[in-house]
Amino acid sequence: MPKSRTYGYVLLSVAATLFLATGCGGGSSGGSPPPLNNTTNATNEPQNNTANTSNLTGNGSTTNAADNNTSTQNTSNSSQGGSQPASASDFPAIVQQAMTSLGENGFQGADAPTYVPQPAGGGSTSYSAHNTQPSAHGPQFLAGYHVDLLTGGQPYASYEVDHFVSTSQAASSISSFASAVHGGAMPSGGTGILLPNNHSAQMATVGNSTVVYWSDNGWNFQVVNENTSVPPTPIVDKLVNALSSTSLPSSDGIGRVIVDNQNPSGTDVTVTVIWSQNGNVYEVQTTNSAASPIQSALQMAGSMRAYWS
Repeated sequence: MPKSRTYGYVLLSVAATLFLATGCGGGSSGGSPPPLNNTTNATNEPQNNTANTSNLTGNGSTTNAADNNTSTQNTSNSSQGGSQPASASDFPAIVQQAMTSLGENGFQGADAPTYVPQPAGGGSTSYSAHNTQPSAHGPQFLAGYHVDLLTGGQPYASYEVDHFVSTSQAASSISSFASAVHGGAMPSGGTGILLPNNHSAQMATVGNSTVVYWSDNGWNFQVVNENTSVPPTPIVDKLVNALSSTSLPSSDGIGRVIVDNQNPSGTDVTVTVIWSQNGNVYEVQTTNSAASPIQSALQMAGSMRAYWS
């Protein structure tokens, strides 16, 4: 073989080695991240060696310098939450610490919220972060993680991202994730009603609970009053008002917003937003321990961005 060709092969080999070693081929949030280290056992239990908790004090723990710039739009145009990368400095301090604690358990380009709510009572906050693993009979995702934001040791907000082998598998798994949360069972039938924005909805009974539900722009919405025949009218009004000023993310499947009220007085509300995008299933949740839990959950969902440390 001529020497010039031999040298050419050597140079090409060295260049390829350097390209791989420096990670220039790294993936994005829409790519296929490497599986987590401990995903061989099918279980829903968090791994003890990956759980991390950090105490943060004062309001500064959840404030975000960019919060005042958070845009609010009519829900007729969904935002691109999760698709636009952001640098670590764009995220609240508590989110930065949670994502850092995940280490290799949070895949490259994984998503996190640039907005998180304040706890309703103020005071100190902390986080708990761990990798997620599919159950034996649940959706079989490749990699994922869950972050709880805590106040007084109790969750006031959380976010979870689970990555699937394909966009279609992620989209088809939304209903499975939704059915596992309070009030997540999809109702059917019922009596036609009119929402405050003149949009048509249905009111139905599911077990001992009363549900108001409707669909709009690729999303299913439902508000549940647990164990009562009393319609959840005040909570429905709050959700409709919040939707009028907040953009939801784009979803590759039918997204779900579930507001579940387990107390007749409306003081035990859990708000869950679930959608899929680029092969990921996202789940954002707030409780009554968060300030304005309905508005906060929608804002948190719309603020999800690819996290690059």
